Amino acid sequence: MRIINKLADLCWEGLTLQHVSHKEVVIPYRLFLILTFIFELFLSFLFIFSFFIFNSFGYKPNYPYYISGGILILMLIMTGSAGTVLLLPKKQ
Repeated sequence: MRIINKLADLCWEGLTLQHVSHKEVVIPYRLFLILTFIFELFLSFLFIFSFFIFNSFGYKPNYPYYISGGILILMLIMTGSAGTVLLLPKKQ
């Protein structure tokens, strides 16, 4: 269990660039996270819009549609949390 916790901590440190201070790396990564978050918001809008269209025509989507919605929510949570850690000033 300790190995999995250590692996999760290392992954989080890598996603949030905790040990990187070069602006040549940090600024493009911040822009990438912002663009990723905007794209995920667009995808969530499409998912919600398609859900209303499906209901208005009486179509019942199958289970991969709902699985993709859950994956999209998880991606939004992960991108949002990594983005807030990167964009907020570090406490020293």
